[in-house]
Amino acid sequence: MELTEEYILSQYQELNILNENERVTIVRNTVTGKIAVKKYMNIEQEAIYAFLKTHRSEFIPQTYEYIKDGRQLIVIEEYIEGRNLEDILCERKLTVEEGVCIVKRICRALLPLHTADPSIVCRDLKPENIMVTPQGGVKIIDFDIARIVRPGKSRDTVAMGTEGFAAPEQFGRRQTDSRSDIYALGTILNYMILQKFPVEEIVEGKLGGVIRRCILVNPDERYQNVIELEQALEELYPSVMEKVKKAQEAEEDGHNWRRVLPPGFRSGNIWKMIVAIIGYFSVINLFLLMELREENGELVTGWGVLVYQILLILSQFVEIGFLFNYMGCKDNVPLLNSKNLLLRIVGYVILEILLIVIATLLGVLVNMG
Repeated sequence: MELTEEYILSQYQELNILNENERVTIVRNTVTGKIAVKKYMNIEQEAIYAFLKTHRSEFIPQTYEYIKDGRQLIVIEEYIEGRNLEDILCERKLTVEEGVCIVKRICRALLPLHTADPSIVCRDLKPENIMVTPQGGVKIIDFDIARIVRPGKSRDTVAMGTEGFAAPEQFGRRQTDSRSDIYALGTILNYMILQKFPVEEIVEGKLGGVIRRCILVNPDERYQNVIELEQALEELYPSVMEKVKKAQEAEEDGHNWRRVLPPGFRSGNIWKMIVAIIGYFSVINLFLLMELREENGELVTGWGVLVYQILLILSQFVEIGFLFNYMGCKDNVPLLNSKNLLLRIVGYVILEILLIVIATLLGVLVNMG
């Protein structure tokens, strides 16, 4: 592990073990105050988390960091509030409409994974690994045994999966692919509605037919992708699918509304907002108190000075925006995303210089006009 990676990990203070699993802990970023989850994974999952970090999804926890430490991978990811689907099902069965809504959203989560090049298959879809947020959102939280599909392989190297939800091919019959996740979706849908596996009892009617096709032993006879499965459900429950669409749009609108708030206000945390207000006020006050003088030492006054001060204040707000990745602005600047701490610092110094120069030039142009 490099020194910069050790520094990144040192920013996360361990709080508690999560779900009695010593390899999964709740941590807090001592710089931002953000709560996250720290996991120790097999090093073979590095490519999976590299994909998840660069392909954000509303249906999957955001990956903040992934760091190699010998033969293990340390992952820091978003902490998801809510309850897992298994806990909900311990209290009650779900209605058909609720079950269809959840499967629809899981399909949306899987689509970018299945259509990646090469494709990624989850392999461990089950109620315990599906979180339902207080707002009704759905997220897949576990990619411990996800794998990249390798064309030409006859079967998986290691048989993995949860009995009852895992497709037959996950136990050595052939290589798993996106259709293995479709098998799990059919089983989960049946389990949500009846609290039984399909081998015990299958939902009646046309929905039962959809489930039966999902869980066929031969993957070639199942739905070939999540789009086909979505379409089949939409034909049976168009009104439900419309509700899902509206709920998803509302959730995305709410998320987008929060995204436009300045850093420090997006989480709604009162202490973060207080710190942000103090910080913003300090920046504004610093530049408003700044004096400009001529070469002979005479104090410069007038509206042009105020414009120059405002431009400098805005330049610092832009720097803060990049520092806290406002609206994803930092994502497309490789230097600011480097795992090397020194390179990141250099990147921010260069950005600061550029912003000051631009603000100064604009100030000069305004005063000349």
